[in-house]
Amino acid sequence: MNRPFLTITDEKLELSDLGNENNMKIIFDINADFDGSVASFATFIHHHGFTSFTTSSSIDFPDEYGIDGEMLDSFFDSVRSYGVNPSPSYVVRTTEFH
Repeated sequence: MNRPFLTITDEKLELSDLGNENNMKIIFDINADFDGSVASFATFIHHHGFTSFTTSSSIDFPDEYGIDGEMLDSFFDSVRSYGVNPSPSYVVRTTEFH
């Protein structure tokens, strides 16, 4: 995955590769499995060394796409503090990881 892209589809967080439409999309159902999604997302971004994502407007307006805005903020906060070493030191809603 060269160009990670985050969007919300069918009330789930979806990660895909902008550079390869044929790649399988990875779905994180934070509404149904918050803790599991945090663990999976944090591990995935750590493994691939992602530091930023391109995002759709659905990330800016998650309530309109079936994910509570506060829950999405909490999700990214939880990803930031998840125990993958070394973990990203900063996660913001714009999905920039520093």
